[in-house]
Amino acid sequence: MADAFVADLASALVRKLVSLATQEVIQAWNLYDDLLTLRERLESIDALLSDATTRKLTMYAVQNWLNKLEDVGRVADAFMDELAYEVTRRKVENCHKVLEFFSLSKNSILYRFKVARKINYINTSFDNIFKWAGDIGLQPVAHLSSSMQVKEIRNTPPFEDESQIVGRDHDVSYLVQTVCKNHEQDLQVIAVVGMGGQGKTTLARIVYNREDVIKVFPKRMWVTVSDDFDFMKILNQMVVSLTSTTSMLENTEGLIKNLQKFLKGKKFLLVLADVWNEKQGEWENLRNSLLGVGGARGSNILITTRKQEVIDAMQCSVSYQVEKLAEEYSWELFKQGAFSHGGVLENEEFAALGRNMVEKCGGLPLAIKTLGGLLRSKKSEREWLLIQNNEIWKSKGVLSSLRLSYDNLLDSSLKQCFTYFSVVSKDSVIYKSELIQIWMALGFLLPPRGSNALMEDIGSEYFNILLWNSLLQDVARDEFGNITSCKMHDLVHDLALDVSKHHTATVKAENVL
Repeated sequence: MADAFVADLASALVRKLVSLATQEVIQAWNLYDDLLTLRERLESIDALLSDATTRKLTMYAVQNWLNKLEDVGRVADAFMDELAYEVTRRKVENCHKVLEFFSLSKNSILYRFKVARKINYINTSFDNIFKWAGDIGLQPVAHLSSSMQVKEIRNTPPFEDESQIVGRDHDVSYLVQTVCKNHEQDLQVIAVVGMGGQGKTTLARIVYNREDVIKVFPKRMWVTVSDDFDFMKILNQMVVSLTSTTSMLENTEGLIKNLQKFLKGKKFLLVLADVWNEKQGEWENLRNSLLGVGGARGSNILITTRKQEVIDAMQCSVSYQVEKLAEEYSWELFKQGAFSHGGVLENEEFAALGRNMVEKCGGLPLAIKTLGGLLRSKKSEREWLLIQNNEIWKSKGVLSSLRLSYDNLLDSSLKQCFTYFSVVSKDSVIYKSELIQIWMALGFLLPPRGSNALMEDIGSEYFNILLWNSLLQDVARDEFGNITSCKMHDLVHDLALDVSKHHTATVKAENVL
């Protein structure tokens, strides 16, 4: 997508420049200084992108500036790809020749002249774009990896536990009573239904972890289904949930026998989160297999879904509709993010702006949390006004709030780190240390020139910022309180897909990153 290309433009081109500048051929052609000048101009433009992205929907001139930047950026991108190919081709063709002879050949001199002219044209184009930015009032934003900002991020308090929800006491109480209520059915199905971003899965997780529920159900299993209702995968994930070990059995009989070891004669609770499949036949196959496990009467299945058709197909005994948050609870949830842990102090002006934006979130907890996390980093009334007046609110729904949070990430490299999640399966467990290593390998964590910041520290900083902005969730910690892993809400994953300009592969690998 064009937005993703522009957001990643400068940092992506800089990575290509860094790779090219180290080539002996480039140095032999005396192009190193030309590429260095281009890098410096790109880094200057990169510092403007955050301000431009924030203003693009409220200022026509800024949108035109971004369009022109995209045009020149695509020319530069294609040129660098061509240059990289030519360097590689000539290295192969001349592998048996000395570099001096290669660099002085007629074809090489002509090509070097052509390349130098092209670089000069691109440099001039970027110079004009940079000057234009000053004319329309764009301001540079410092890279996140400056020492002062790193210190600010690291000194923030621990992230709040995901179980701390607002305005859902009645919902939790009702669901706990319903799940724990004695019944003589072989397998009762209880549905939690509501639109995306309404907190269905959070409610189910709280019920799942309640002490009174644990006492009633000696065995509990959690399986996220999503849009892939794979019968064998669900049974295998039940084994994983029970044993915390991998399971890759491929025959139903073996899986049933394995599950019988843990569930036969015992009351169990199975949570199937985010169910989309409405084919009754596939559900009957799963139900019959679960009955074959031999669990005790009173065992329950708790599902979360957005679709009434799923409830009908699964013949749910109880269907509980999750309502939107009331105005008072919406405001309370927003304040937890916007006015705490280093955010601005609540006053009459900020409160008025905040209430106006919270109303636009329509009582959806995910939208409200994301908005609060976004505004926590905005320290001036002007910045809050820019968010309030952003035209993206016209689209309504939770995605408008999520998109605002993405657009306001302060660094194009950080945006690249976010769009990486487009190639990760929904509901994957995301291990922090492995994620940072992948970001490093992809070249997303290069420190600015002159900075002594370690890439690992930049990666940890980016990870924390994504958490603060509610773009990551469900954190797990080690015994020392350090975050080890997290997950991503399915709607946030949809956003990552939306802003990613290319995604050709999906990481499957045991549903774990």
